[in-house]
Amino acid sequence: MNELPENSNNSGGNDLETLDYLRGVKSSTCLLLPTTPSPTPLDFKHPLSEEMSDRPFLTLNDDPNMVNLQTDASAGDSSSSGDSSSVVQDPVSAQLINNISMLDYQTLSKNGDLIMGQTEDCKLNGNHNVSGRKLPNFVNWNWSVIRKVLLWIVLSGLIACLGAIIGMVVTIPKECNPDLPWYQGKVFYEVFPASFKDSNHDGTGDLKGLIKKLDYIQELGASAIRLNYIYQAQKYPDQYFNITSTVEIDRSLGVIKDFRDLINEVHNRNMSLVLDLPVVSMTNSDALGNYTQAVLISNETVTNVVDPTYAALKFWASEKVDGFYLKDLENFVDDVTFGRTLQIWKQMIGSNKIFITSEAAYEKAKGDALNVLLSRIDLIDIHLDLNNGISGLKTRIDNVIKGPLWSKPHYPWVHWNIGSIHNERISTKHVNNTLVLTALELVLPGTVSIFYGDEIGLAGLDDVEGDFHEHKDVSNIVSMSFSNEKPDPIILPWISQSNRKPSYHFLDVIKMFTKVRLESPTIYLRSIYKEGNNQKNMEIRETDENLVVIERWYPRRNTCVFVGNLGSKSITTDLSTMFYGGTVLAGTNTSQIGQVLYFDKITFPPNSAIVLKLEK
Repeated sequence: MNELPENSNNSGGNDLETLDYLRGVKSSTCLLLPTTPSPTPLDFKHPLSEEMSDRPFLTLNDDPNMVNLQTDASAGDSSSSGDSSSVVQDPVSAQLINNISMLDYQTLSKNGDLIMGQTEDCKLNGNHNVSGRKLPNFVNWNWSVIRKVLLWIVLSGLIACLGAIIGMVVTIPKECNPDLPWYQGKVFYEVFPASFKDSNHDGTGDLKGLIKKLDYIQELGASAIRLNYIYQAQKYPDQYFNITSTVEIDRSLGVIKDFRDLINEVHNRNMSLVLDLPVVSMTNSDALGNYTQAVLISNETVTNVVDPTYAALKFWASEKVDGFYLKDLENFVDDVTFGRTLQIWKQMIGSNKIFITSEAAYEKAKGDALNVLLSRIDLIDIHLDLNNGISGLKTRIDNVIKGPLWSKPHYPWVHWNIGSIHNERISTKHVNNTLVLTALELVLPGTVSIFYGDEIGLAGLDDVEGDFHEHKDVSNIVSMSFSNEKPDPIILPWISQSNRKPSYHFLDVIKMFTKVRLESPTIYLRSIYKEGNNQKNMEIRETDENLVVIERWYPRRNTCVFVGNLGSKSITTDLSTMFYGGTVLAGTNTSQIGQVLYFDKITFPPNSAIVLKLEK
């Protein structure tokens, strides 16, 4: 490139510098070399808006300043002038340069002076209008901040997902046991309140005393308390069965406020309360309908209604009682109104409250009465004893398990008991077998009931035909004893006390068996539900006459085996043909807990029991 002539004039020097600068600009924007042959002119239409296409193209020749600059540049540098002329004269090159010109670029000289193009306002955020056309709004957004915000949102989402996954893993229950209603598979504790705990030292137990011992009952593992007769009677408690009102509490036990306090304390411990209620009548359905209307219209008291049983159920249900043992229901199963009345009673108390009845009512009901009983009764009470010996006990349990109550899933559950207010205490006739029988009951399928005092081997009165003949009807409801309390100096005025000392060491064993039961679906579930039917999950194995072996199983659970020696001598036997071995979960010998025992040659001491978990 030739050098431009020097000029002392400042303006001339500036023009030369400007010309030199423009040469560089034109050279950088020229897309075709000077020696490149010019192609045939094309009919070119720019793809921009119609407004642009309608505007006349500007050429360098249209600007006088540019013409002068080109002339001066040609005089100083022929090669540069030739290059520029070739670009301008070439149709394609001119077209490209014109297109660049129409974009109104601002070309500045080295000293910053504007020499071509139109002046546009430059915004601080970098927005620039091109030929009067405004760019889309999103171009002006603060993308730096947006990118940071989106990054934090994504990271926060990932952290939240990770936290949720960790939380799910941490909160996954270690055990997934089937959910059952509050009365199924649980342990009930039956109490005659007048013999349980005396709070005011008048010689008779009361409701306030029972409240003080709720923690004792809960620690035993009971989920529900069944209260025997608490109603007003002519000579309570020794003639508790001579009831004068089923909607009033006998004054020796307390007042209605004491009962409400008891209910609240029971529910606060997540326990339930069931009342024994004698059925004295069953009125036909029409009369029951009239009764309901009479109460709503004339506001009569419940003691003046036609059906006292319905009135009592309605009254105690309103006091938040959770269920009722319908005593003497077997006397009404042949009544023509039995089915309809039982349905009305059940509807009145609500589906969350239960009915219990005796085995006698179940066996006596036939036809439609039986169908209604099986659909409205929740628990059937089954009593176990040794009156027919150990083999008779095995046969009775086996017959119940294989009987109709196990045939359908919706049929009532069995409510087992080895002691109750109407039966002689097992420890009275079989002192040494009380603990083993209680442990055996706790591994049976269904719901079980412990009569107060059986957990410590409490015995009833022995000579009820002789010196204690006046206590014949209440010989089994002797005063309760607690290991951490001194005996009350006031002897119950209405009954004598047993001369046998309680076996307080039984208590820890019973607690252990109860805990294993409540934590093992294999034990507390009564059957396996499959294809709409029940399949038994228990079997009594044939062994030595005095040895009771019960196997319990459930899908995807460890099989449990109960072995109890009800005899008076040790039994050494080989059970390896049935089982190989297992871990001890509970037993009368607490030192064996957690040990692994094998059945090839094992000895069971007299009056001992054990529960093992077999390996899968």
